Amino acid sequence: MDKKGNRFCSWLGLLVILSVVFPASVFPQDLNERIKKLEQLIARLEQRIEKLEGIMLESQKSQAKPVVASPNRWKDKANWRLLKKGMNKNDVERILGEPPKIVTNAYYGDTWYYPDLQGGNASFNTEDVLTSWSEI
Repeated sequence: MDKKGNRFCSWLGLLVILSVVFPASVFPQDLNERIKKLEQLIARLEQRIEKLEGIMLESQKSQAKPVVASPNRWKDKANWRLLKKGMNKNDVERILGEPPKIVTNAYYGDTWYYPDLQGGNASFNTEDVLTSWSEI
């Protein structure tokens, strides 16, 4: 056999092997199945995300509202129990009301005092983030 014949046989052999190992009908069907499964997975994940976003929104709404909406909201223990470390000053003021006394410290941050016989305080770091509090 000459070189052309050898080359032809080599290519023919390679094509036969490839057609046996990778039949043409497997690819499209397999890809379509994989695409369908991925689309179903994406749809389920989108539903889960939507549900979790709804839960988060409801949670945020309930945290921002004080239990007692009066000028002396800080007198109600339930409002103090709404505080969470990491809240900003606006969140705390929305829950407890405006503090009657503020002590500012450039190194440690502000402390808000709610003085009364039943008073408490809220401490913020220098970035105005709630770090601790002492409830009534």
